[in-house]
Amino acid sequence: MGCLGGFRAITKETLENLRAVPRADRVPDYLDEMDTVDSFDVDKAWDAMHRALCGSELKFGNDPAPGCWVVLGGEVLRGDREEEDDYLVILKTPEQVREVSRFLQGLTEEAFRKLYFAIDPEEYQYPMDEEDFGYTWENLSGSLPFWQNAAEKNLYVLFDVDQ
Repeated sequence: MGCLGGFRAITKETLENLRAVPRADRVPDYLDEMDTVDSFDVDKAWDAMHRALCGSELKFGNDPAPGCWVVLGGEVLRGDREEEDDYLVILKTPEQVREVSRFLQGLTEEAFRKLYFAIDPEEYQYPMDEEDFGYTWENLSGSLPFWQNAAEKNLYVLFDVDQ
């Protein structure tokens, strides 16, 4: 299981400033100091969230959208190169943010339960039980106001996690 992850809602101007920063410097020290409109931490739940929404696989990609856009889907700004395996930063466009917001509004706990318990336990390598499901659902469903706010304000969203 990975480490601590979270979402940051940013403006286009902040994104342009981030793009001007060398990839090697797109790390927590920089991100913590940049202008952020809103943020939401998902702790370690991001791993199970992504696996549940993307067919057990913990990899970058945009399929199936919009579920995979929640965590590791979108444009990789850091983390897909060998020397960047310590920290991931993935960008979601305002269009993707709106789609994610709509998707999460329609996702019920019952539907997510089916997705969560369909994760391959050998791939996940963490005990899959009611406690972990509850923790994962609490973080995912708790992020909905964040996504709605970012969608309403036409913001970009970064997902970042230290490895």
